[in-house]
Amino acid sequence: MRHELPSPIRNRLLPALAALLMIAAPLARAFEFAAATPSRDEQGRVWVTVRLTDPLEERVERSLRRGMPATLALHAELWRKRSGWFDRMEHAFDANLRLRYDVGEDAWTLQRGTGGALVVRSLDSLETALSGPIALPLAKLSASQAQSRYFVVVTGTVQPLNVEDVAEVEGWISGEVRAPRSSGLGVLTQLPSSVFDAVRNFAGFGDSRTRLLTPEFVPAVLPARR
Repeated sequence: MRHELPSPIRNRLLPALAALLMIAAPLARAFEFAAATPSRDEQGRVWVTVRLTDPLEERVERSLRRGMPATLALHAELWRKRSGWFDRMEHAFDANLRLRYDVGEDAWTLQRGTGGALVVRSLDSLETALSGPIALPLAKLSASQAQSRYFVVVTGTVQPLNVEDVAEVEGWISGEVRAPRSSGLGVLTQLPSSVFDAVRNFAGFGDSRTRLLTPEFVPAVLPARR
């Protein structure tokens, strides 16, 4: 039988929890891009190949070990330089890499979009896979477009939790976790650490972000993509 927390209690708990998270959660140490290299293929499509340095910080590793998935979100934008006017964003591309630890199998899974999953047996192997080159397609340019000057902006975000993973948090908020008789900040100390981490991460306090701009380039003279 489902018992919901009375609305006044929920209304007091949620702002208190949010305030505590802002105080208690340390600022996320952002990982970094080691490189972002543009190239072109035989069809005239521009690509950017990125490499990450230390993509999994200790806090994310702990979250993964508890069985909570994480997402590495990559966003790349192709911008065209325009003399005497604002630069123009021509194309953008998004890629999401899902990370998960299977406790029963003692295996780490890296899911690349709708493609196949890479399964490894150690966290070091997972981090090595994430640190390898990741190629992102941007746009196919005409011969005249390829003579203009461009640059690429790449943003990476490690999200320890996203909207697909909040069933446990929603269960607690709706009252599936029984509330103590007295509410207030004291109730937060009785939450399992995994629930506390989940609420903090879903609120965005757990995200790590990094951003990199490439030097300007002319696509027509870019090295061919291998």
